[in-house]
Amino acid sequence: MTEILTIDIIDNDKGGHNDLLFSIPDLIGDKEFDTYYFCLAVEPVETIDDIKNAVSQLIQFWHNKVSESKNGETIFLPIDFSDQYTGCLKVQNQDGQLVLTFGFSRREGYAVDPLNPENYYNEITDFEADSEKQLTVDQSIFISTLDKQIRKLKGLTT
Repeated sequence: MTEILTIDIIDNDKGGHNDLLFSIPDLIGDKEFDTYYFCLAVEPVETIDDIKNAVSQLIQFWHNKVSESKNGETIFLPIDFSDQYTGCLKVQNQDGQLVLTFGFSRREGYAVDPLNPENYYNEITDFEADSEKQLTVDQSIFISTLDKQIRKLKGLTT
């Protein structure tokens, strides 16, 4: 069975660019994002594990916000921190079913803490979807998937 979502960090010697592999096969396929702002947030970066731990903090933030989300609530989970925008998942909770849409906000990546985006998840008003495609998943399954990705990033599972 294919995971709903996977996140991997690779060591590609590109200085924090195109090294965050993000996949939601049934929504956006495979994407490459930058860890540049994660690296700045946790300087000094000594190993790739430092970057993986930083990304795991963001996914833990996602986990917490998705777990706390209530019926009818919409939250935004940033993953692509760029100079001119932030790419994110729009998550709408509909009776325990999460409707996921991928898109972006014009809020610059440097204006968001990648480790704790409290000033982002419920404040975005300029979200634009990349496409009309949406994916509906059960809230508990999505949370379980996030748990698995956190454990993988922390090196607790393979």
